[in-house]
This record gives sequence, structure tokens and C-alpha cells, in this order.
Amino acid sequence: MLTFEPKEAGSMQRPPRDPREPLLTGALVQRILLVSVLLVGGAWWLFSWELAAGADLAEARTAAVNLFVAIELVYLFSCRSLTRPMWRLGPFSNRWLLTSVVTQAAGQLAITYLPACNGLFHTVPIGGDVWLRIVGISVLACLVIALDKHLRARHGRPRTPTLRPAGSERRGADV
Repeated sequence: MLTFEPKEAGSMQRPPRDPREPLLTGALVQRILLVSVLLVGGAWWLFSWELAAGADLAEARTAAVNLFVAIELVYLFSCRSLTRPMWRLGPFSNRWLLTSVVTQAAGQLAITYLPACNGLFHTVPIGGDVWLRIVGISVLACLVIALDKHLRARHGRPRTPTLRPAGSERRGADV
């Protein structure tokens, strides 16, 4: 659904990406690792919390899966810009994204609360207190990702183009 995202303001003022630069840059790999830690760490923590609080295995598993999906949905909104936090991007400007999020949320609610889905996915209904933890951890993940974007924008090296005008290449050395 990000294909239908309106173009980010100022994108044409940025220098072009060096075609020799890999698609998976160090910064992107770091972002992937950060989000992976948030997803897995958050789900593991909630799973452990639920078990320690007396929930059975199915309840803890259902909570962890719902948290995983909730963080993914938050991150989807965050991916609309590599540099700006999601709350600065007009939350209703991409109706396709909103449609996909509502569809996914409906699917998650079905997996969690419909008896036929409970049997198929080995889930059980969860209570409002669990949803509060899911929302809280998702908001925390959103803030961590926004802080990462902020710190990279503030302390990162300015991106300078490494492309040269046609005919300016030197033979025998890549400068």
C-alpha cells in the first residue's frame, strides 16, 4: 500500500542515490535490526509477562501474535518517510494504506475472537488489559523508531552525491 503514498515534499531537492551504492545500506540494515529487536523483544516480553501473570499458553501466544502485528502496523505508518515521524505525515493522506490497516485489524480481531479462527490458529480471546499492554508497547516501539529517525537526521553525515558529470571519469581509478 506504500506504492500509493503521496510523494514526500523535497524529494527532488535531495541528491540522487549513487547507483553503485547497495540497496541495503548500513543505515537500512541497522533500521531492519532495530525493528526486528522491537518486534521479537516486545513479543517475547509480552508472552513472558502473560505467562507469569497466570495466562495459559494459548492466551500468551495470542497476545504475542497480536503485539507482533500491531508493531508491524505502526511500522507500516512509519515507513511512509525515512526521515520524518509518522505523526507529521497526515495520517489520512493515503486511503489505500488506511484500507489495508483496517482490513488487517479486522483479520486480527477475527483470529482472536471468532471460534472457528480460534480452532484453526490455536488462539483464544484476550481481555482489555492485554490490549492495553499491546497498545502501550506498540506506542513505545513507534517512539523508539521516531527517535532513531530523529537521531539519524540530526547526527548523520549529510548525504553528498558521488555522481560525476559525464566525461569526468578518470581512467584506472575509482575516485
